[in-house]
Amino acid sequence: MAETYALRVQVGSHEYDDEFYLVGDGYGTPADVLDNVAADHLLRIANAPRIEEYLLDVLKHGENTSKAEYEATDSDVECWIHVDVSYRRYAFGVGDRVFEFSSEPTKSEIASTVTQLQS
Repeated sequence: MAETYALRVQVGSHEYDDEFYLVGDGYGTPADVLDNVAADHLLRIANAPRIEEYLLDVLKHGENTSKAEYEATDSDVECWIHVDVSYRRYAFGVGDRVFEFSSEPTKSEIASTVTQLQS
């Protein structure tokens, strides 16, 4: 049986404050989810000229799922990303553990966090 993850993406700015949900298979640890799913979203958000472009891209590619499906998913691991666009703050969390990133997360900073999660 494939390992299932649930990832909540919270995005806040002066114009937008909401969240959306991602559910998928193949990653059963927080480190795996960060390395293979959340890192992509963090980097896409950080590199988007405007947050709306990132959000439209997620919708266009059908990456998100409904809140009801997210809540009904029997996931092996639940994680979240929080992005404060106005203040350029990024965080990844699982349970009560929160990992904050610099003003724009980098691949090496994310890799370092993956290593911390694996230990």
